[in-house]
Amino acid sequence: MPASPERILENLFPFYRQEEFPVLLHQYKTWSESRPLEGCRIIDASPVFRNTCAKYASLLAAGAELTVAVSPVMPYDPETAVLLGQYGIPVVEAERAGGPYDVVMDCAGVLSHVPSRYGYVELTRSGAERYAACTQPVWMVDAGKIKQIETCLGTGESFFRALESLGIKNEQGQTLVVIGHGKVGRGIALHALRRKLNVIVADVEKKPLAFASFVPATDRETLTDAIRHAFCAVTATGKRHAMSGLIEPDMPFSSGVLLANMGVEDEWGPEIPKNRLLNEGRPLNFILPDPTQMRYIDPPLALHNQGALELAEGRVLPGLFPPPPEMEEHFLSLIRSCGSVPPDMLNWIS
Repeated sequence: MPASPERILENLFPFYRQEEFPVLLHQYKTWSESRPLEGCRIIDASPVFRNTCAKYASLLAAGAELTVAVSPVMPYDPETAVLLGQYGIPVVEAERAGGPYDVVMDCAGVLSHVPSRYGYVELTRSGAERYAACTQPVWMVDAGKIKQIETCLGTGESFFRALESLGIKNEQGQTLVVIGHGKVGRGIALHALRRKLNVIVADVEKKPLAFASFVPATDRETLTDAIRHAFCAVTATGKRHAMSGLIEPDMPFSSGVLLANMGVEDEWGPEIPKNRLLNEGRPLNFILPDPTQMRYIDPPLALHNQGALELAEGRVLPGLFPPPPEMEEHFLSLIRSCGSVPPDMLNWIS
């Protein structure tokens, strides 16, 4: 029998203050009383790290029968996976997961093959393609505003925290090349500007930027030159092998620039040796005990949980479905009143 959700939270409190996860705690307290997922069989493929346990506590408090899935597609912390076993929460390999489950809570589409009675909850944009033709309801967390707290604010912060954990300092005036200007790339650029770095953004789409220089990613010579003269270049395109053919092949060997990736997939491509990339090309922030700080991961994980409830109660239509704006505003009000995300940073996600 799984450990009590109270015990899981007790083990988290030495690491996190309550104001760092106000939405999950509110969910936990509310669901402990109403038990809205009583007996609901759920499999969850969220990245398994210490702070993810707060999400599991809320699901267990709601009465869910929880199984956790791990996958080589998404890095996870082996020690936390072992801890889940001690909590009595089954841990399975995503590619071998069977079913059916009542609700499949997915990340990057690694559970899209698992049969579900009520539908799917997908955490990331990278998983959308796997569900494009799905005839069941698919609650897309990444389609709303809340996910930007993680992908823009949190991932941007964790990129620099990961550099610092490796002893890599960034100094005012150094140049950082950010390749990809979606939510993750925008967050890295914003945090770089707070550190007074010189930012060059590269993207396949032309983007007039007031705060940074722009280089077309299709201009091989200009992009290669920009990377060659930067202290670091980081990919955040969301596309596998996005950099293949976009830079001169000798650049990584003729320059001391640091090369990093913040996408789930290998974005630099096979031309670049893995030993030339920080963390061998895997998402750099996953070298950290908390790849995203609790204050930034709390809202999207709670919204992921909320999707399970919406599916179980039949409130989601077939096809890909974004979180309702009024629900996201409710989450944001909890963050503003009880959370620790700086208010000026919350303005960025608009």
